[in-house]
Amino acid sequence: MAAALLLSAVAVPAAQAETGFASVELTPTSGWLVQSNGTWNIRGGYAGGFAIDVTNQSAGDVDDLHLRISFPTDKLEVTGYEGDHWTCWDVAGGPGVEGVHCQADFLAVPQEAFPTLTLGTKGHQHHTDTLDVYAESGGHDEVHAGVAYKVDIST
Repeated sequence: MAAALLLSAVAVPAAQAETGFASVELTPTSGWLVQSNGTWNIRGGYAGGFAIDVTNQSAGDVDDLHLRISFPTDKLEVTGYEGDHWTCWDVAGGPGVEGVHCQADFLAVPQEAFPTLTLGTKGHQHHTDTLDVYAESGGHDEVHAGVAYKVDIST
């Protein structure tokens, strides 16, 4: 069962989570099981995916959206990224930096959603961590969304 999660840097009701220039929503699309505590679980070696939806909450147009998707690349592999108007690239550099960066070639007017970005994943080692997404746009403070996850390789 895929459940949508609206996440922010702190635990606040969803109505209060949209205080930055954008709202960011992470939704598992395949392979991930959402636990009752909100943690995403996936079996090691199996493919999974999740979608990132960003909506412009500012009073003006946003045409320079950049996403930093941070996770330990040695333990969780991104097998692909897909989305209209998105360009993505892998980034190395250690904890907090490594992962995937994506740029949207799209202009979103106030209250308009950017095209959905979908990432394919595969867990390689038993571990618990977080998927962190940072949305950035010139002149605005970054917006953070994150979800705890676990890759389980037990039988």
